[in-house]
Amino acid sequence: MLRLAARALLLTALMFPEMANAQRWLTLPPTPTLPDLAITGQFTPDGARHYYEIHGDNAKPAVLLLHGGGANSNYWGHLVRDLVRDYRVIVMDSRGQGRSTHEAATISYEQMADDVIALLDYLKVKETAVVGWSDGANIGFYLALRHPQRITALVTFAGNATPAGYQPNTNPDVMSAYVARTRAEFLKLSYEPKSYAATMAALSIMWKKQPTLTPKDFSAIKVRTAIFHAEHDEIIRRSHSEEIARQIPNAKFVLLRGVSHFALLQDPKGFNASVRAFLDVR
Repeated sequence: MLRLAARALLLTALMFPEMANAQRWLTLPPTPTLPDLAITGQFTPDGARHYYEIHGDNAKPAVLLLHGGGANSNYWGHLVRDLVRDYRVIVMDSRGQGRSTHEAATISYEQMADDVIALLDYLKVKETAVVGWSDGANIGFYLALRHPQRITALVTFAGNATPAGYQPNTNPDVMSAYVARTRAEFLKLSYEPKSYAATMAALSIMWKKQPTLTPKDFSAIKVRTAIFHAEHDEIIRRSHSEEIARQIPNAKFVLLRGVSHFALLQDPKGFNASVRAFLDVR
């Protein structure tokens, strides 16, 4: 019954978005586009092509945005348009996803954190704030732990310490719609569209075994950190996010009301304001 109701609301949201606003956590709004005016490029530190874009004035403080698993940097379109007024905003497609390629047999969060540092070195960016969603949040944890001198602030949304942070999927219809959408986007954006199955297989193995962060790891993070959690997150337990926030010294826990794992699409105004409220404190 719940699945039928969710499916009906998802269809309603696609046809009449305003009618679903009261239960936006059951919707999957369209993927935004990134602003046209940007510096775009690729770098190949290890044979793979890593795609990035830079938006805004180089003289402003840097913010790096890291997307969720299977997605691409377009998902940050709303936040980029907000932050670019005051920040130099950098986005990148994670290894093997979006417009980035992947040559290795496996994918790991540590490896993707190394990709971030390689990009910062390539762009000669000494330090940056990081905003990470889902897989991007987990990459952010490893960056703060292993490269604290490069990270001025960290905002993580829907990250987890270990696979034990997952809960049974509470909204399979929206998650299925997300998987179908990101597959279509991959086939459109990727330089290696035939690699979709291999990439998803590598990611699936990673999700089952990683991350492997301990309370001791989190207690060693000294970067100013905010842990965002959505009230209706489909796959990450609220108690897990709260525990991570308690383990990181002075971390701030932020509960995003009325939204789910896709808050950045469902309530961009509220999500952007929450990110700004943390980043703007210097």
